[in-house]
Amino acid sequence: MEKNYFNPLISIITVCYNSASTIENTMKSILAQTYDNYEYIIIDGKSQDDTLEIIKKYEPMFDGKLKVFSEPDTGIYNAMNKGIRKCKGDIIGIINSDDYYSKNTLKFVAQKYAKEKYELLIINGDMVRVSGNGRPIYRYHFTEDNVKKKQCFGHPSMFAAKAVYDRIGLYDESYKLAADGDWQYRAHEDPKVRYVLCPKVFNHMREGGASDDINLRWLWFKERSRMNISHKRGSNIYIYWKEIKSVIRTDIKHFIPQRYLSLLYNYRYR
Repeated sequence: MEKNYFNPLISIITVCYNSASTIENTMKSILAQTYDNYEYIIIDGKSQDDTLEIIKKYEPMFDGKLKVFSEPDTGIYNAMNKGIRKCKGDIIGIINSDDYYSKNTLKFVAQKYAKEKYELLIINGDMVRVSGNGRPIYRYHFTEDNVKKKQCFGHPSMFAAKAVYDRIGLYDESYKLAADGDWQYRAHEDPKVRYVLCPKVFNHMREGGASDDINLRWLWFKERSRMNISHKRGSNIYIYWKEIKSVIRTDIKHFIPQRYLSLLYNYRYR
């Protein structure tokens, strides 16, 4: 039977642990969506702060669309994989517990899915980096050139058809920080998977995530290097040099005033 691409069910996953200071904003952005055929799955790692109390407060507002699971996990990608296995939707989006969607994000995703009418589809929108208090710093505008070069996109602005996860598998949990990049490379390498772009801001990504943690920089360097080598993204020397430069550019922002961050991002991604 031919698949019906009209009015798709969109599954949204948020994984969290001790996210009381930010998850309320994330949940409000889901409630504010102008498209309502979605399910929302929260995978909590047994938080010890007020995260679960905040979730419980907002749960009735979702009218049965929200499902909450709280149990220990072995890391963020283990939690994401748990969420993906529970999804019933045609398309899956993963939004971090300190990030938030634009109000029309799900509507734009549903429209693009209906227009493309292709099962193995990945839809990417633009992503805005914001400060801790929500001030815009930089807009990542993804282009067809990024697609042609098979580059990684902003993971929180990515919506992948469940059929893609069924085809290429879940996140590789041997990575602690870089599994989303590895997954995107695997998707790029599959000739049947199609990437399409939507020039709208899908999400706002807050500064201060794991990839920004200076204490995790050595692990980030090792995993990014391993990922790029395993996917043959260049010679080993080229990859190591590229990742060293990336670490330096990333860590510079820890030592400059907040008001200059936009200039740094514009220089880094120009």
